[in-house]
Amino acid sequence: MTMIESENNIMQVGSRIDCSGHIGTIKYMGCLEGYSSTWLGIDWDDPKRGKHNGHHNGKQYFEASFQTSGTFVRPEKVELGQSIISSIMKRYGKKDNVSIAQDFQQELLYFQQCINAPFLEMVGFEKVLDKQSNFDSLQVVDLRKQKISSAGKNNQLKDLCPNIKELDLSLNLISSWEIVFQICKQLDQLCWLNVSENLLTIPANIEDFNLPTVETLICTKMRLTWEDILKVTLAFPNITELRVPFNNIKNLDTPSEILKNLKVLDIEDNEIGEWSEICKLSTLENLEELFVGNVGLKKIEFIGHKPKVDTFLKLKKLAISNNLIDNWDSVSQLNRMKNLEELRFIKNPVLEQESEASRFEIIVARIGNLKVLNGTDLKPYMRREAEYDYMKIYGLEWLRVCNTPEREQFIRSHNRFLELIDMYGEPDEGELVTKPQSISNTLIELRFEHEGKVVTKKLPKTIVVQKLVMLAQKFFKLSYRPNLIHIRGEASNLQINLEEQREIGFYSMQDGDRILISHE
Repeated sequence: MTMIESENNIMQVGSRIDCSGHIGTIKYMGCLEGYSSTWLGIDWDDPKRGKHNGHHNGKQYFEASFQTSGTFVRPEKVELGQSIISSIMKRYGKKDNVSIAQDFQQELLYFQQCINAPFLEMVGFEKVLDKQSNFDSLQVVDLRKQKISSAGKNNQLKDLCPNIKELDLSLNLISSWEIVFQICKQLDQLCWLNVSENLLTIPANIEDFNLPTVETLICTKMRLTWEDILKVTLAFPNITELRVPFNNIKNLDTPSEILKNLKVLDIEDNEIGEWSEICKLSTLENLEELFVGNVGLKKIEFIGHKPKVDTFLKLKKLAISNNLIDNWDSVSQLNRMKNLEELRFIKNPVLEQESEASRFEIIVARIGNLKVLNGTDLKPYMRREAEYDYMKIYGLEWLRVCNTPEREQFIRSHNRFLELIDMYGEPDEGELVTKPQSISNTLIELRFEHEGKVVTKKLPKTIVVQKLVMLAQKFFKLSYRPNLIHIRGEASNLQINLEEQREIGFYSMQDGDRILISHE
């Protein structure tokens, strides 16, 4: 094998290199027909960076990952990596270099935004800088984009920084998981590891490595299949949190003996497509949080007809936004999960059929155990109003079919309607409303009341409470910013304090509802 030694590093086929900020893998070293000296065939990580797929003048010198990710360059144009020891010495060795730390903080923020990954924790730079000269005090270490390619000499890292707990190795020049393992096995307290944006080969003897302290592993944009991930996690037997968005995950066959301790799994932005694949993760008996946004799901459907399914028994949180779900039956299916309490469900086609307030009510009414929806804590009055309004909207349809053969189809389409009848009683036809074709285009008439004075105003359901506050100040010439209290109609005694950032439709307001103006 052709090799070139450069600055104590060996350049060879398989080495990861940097060239003017672009990262690639050496796939060929040798002569190039028509040119003198040695050339490198580079397969760039960015498929648009190169010019070909590894051929020149009709001859194939190497296989590139993409049709346009290959390039030939001179060896002197590329940089080899450095050891993690050199990186730490440069990164944390100068106590007065605050600007460097701030640059890295900005890079990490940019990385978070690019991959939509707010779960990545920001390193506490200002705290770390105070301890830079004392390497053994470092616990949270950010080495993103530092051109690291090796673990250094045996136990050198352990001697220098024995107390590292969180380590970010993302976007470096590491070529193999074996190098990652060599680094991690020196850190007895390591519990959080990010190796994102590194293209790593998996050693055949993966079973020989054991890193029991690592609980969180982040592997974003690494071209990993689910099979690859399951192999790698053999070296991390105690993982409780696994983040693998933006990879090559398509099928999710998961043996029951794998990832026994996993509680949090993020597989967003992978081309999975089918809910049946997601259900294969039910072998993860301790899974509590599952993130499956932007994976191409069109519907959600559990097998069988039991009211509750015996899968995902510990799952409490599900994030399923940015998919292709276009039917409310899929939302109803989530009610079959025994312990689902928190749901993130935005940017799906089915939501475009309703206003923001209406879609909120429908989801709450269809999933009985839900306690948090899209970040909003569901207080008892919010659930009660959502369910009651849901019954009013669909009550006329129920009364029409309840004694006909169409009854069963209605119950299948409105999964909790009989349960709601048990809770609130049979719908009274005199209180029911005809569901408008476009709720968002309707106006509601509200009564603003202050010290015996009343102002009536028709307003759209999409207006925010903050605007109501401004209107109240104008109507009653108030010198202070009032609090607003919502009362349903004339007869209700239930008072609800309005939050300024909400749309009024969120509170299911109807014609004739009262808005009390309060100084408190």
